[in-house]
Amino acid sequence: MALGLSSLALGAAMFAGPVATASADPAVTIADAKAQIEQLQVDAEALDQNYLAVKQQVDASRADLALKQQDAQVQAQKVDALRKQVGQAALAQFQDRNVDTAAQLFLDSDTEGFLSQMSTIEKVGANQNRVLQDFQQQRAGLTDLQKSRQTELAALQKKESDLAALKAGSDKKLTEAKAVLAKLTTEQQQTLASQDQKQTEDAQTLAESALGTTPDTTTTSDTAAAGSEKGQTALAWARKQLGKPYRFGATGPSSFDCSGLTLGAWKAAGVTINRTSQAQFRNGKAVSRDDLQPGDLVFFYGGISHVALYVGNGTIIHAPRPGTDVRYAKLSSMPFAGARRPA
Repeated sequence: MALGLSSLALGAAMFAGPVATASADPAVTIADAKAQIEQLQVDAEALDQNYLAVKQQVDASRADLALKQQDAQVQAQKVDALRKQVGQAALAQFQDRNVDTAAQLFLDSDTEGFLSQMSTIEKVGANQNRVLQDFQQQRAGLTDLQKSRQTELAALQKKESDLAALKAGSDKKLTEAKAVLAKLTTEQQQTLASQDQKQTEDAQTLAESALGTTPDTTTTSDTAAAGSEKGQTALAWARKQLGKPYRFGATGPSSFDCSGLTLGAWKAAGVTINRTSQAQFRNGKAVSRDDLQPGDLVFFYGGISHVALYVGNGTIIHAPRPGTDVRYAKLSSMPFAGARRPA
């Protein structure tokens, strides 16, 4: 189970203060601390993935709001132009209202010119109603756009509030994980970190055996060869990221979160997948645990809060959690929730 306890243990020493403070707390076993820390980190990562999903909605809403703003500006310009036309038509009608056609004909010395003008005026008069109707329609359209923009803005503000709450919740979980670790003695923390390191090394040995990269292996194993070309490409790209740190919301090139790593891996294979672990669970086709091939997306926990790439020999490669780096792990180190094959 890749908990990142090696890094967390170092930070806990500073977080805990003097060793005497830790000894004053109720005794905590290594197993209990490990279980509590894992659950808190799982909860934090679930909140992080939810944050990313809401962040996508916020970004889309901002873009939509910007378009609505542009549409409203264009519509306002149309309404202003039509308002002027309506005003000019109203003024012309007011100026001519007391002079009937017969009188104007009598007063105008140019009879033929006047009749020609009258023909034009009749056409203008017929158009006045259309101008007015157009103005009313455009003004109503502007009102609708303004209302829609206000609704969109209110929804955006709510989503931004949700983002803040999700990030605060994730930070709180990680702080609680450090507090649990701080209750252990220095010796217990070192033991826990050693266990974590041993699990990572064991997974790496199995993964390298599957890939045919161990010193005593000269050819690629059958397990690795069974994967699709795109799956192999995705896995090869992910392996190049080994050792790079986990960072919340990161998609590379220097750091990753769990779904950021899988996103980049399949992008390298020419396949576009969704951003978050929950959304990636909808990509491609379902694969059973027994039919896993290198490069397949593997998901963990009931809330689909974590995703990795299958390597072979019952191992995965993933970006675990804060305080860790991209590494190999055993498939059995976390509760299996399903798998998908994007291509």
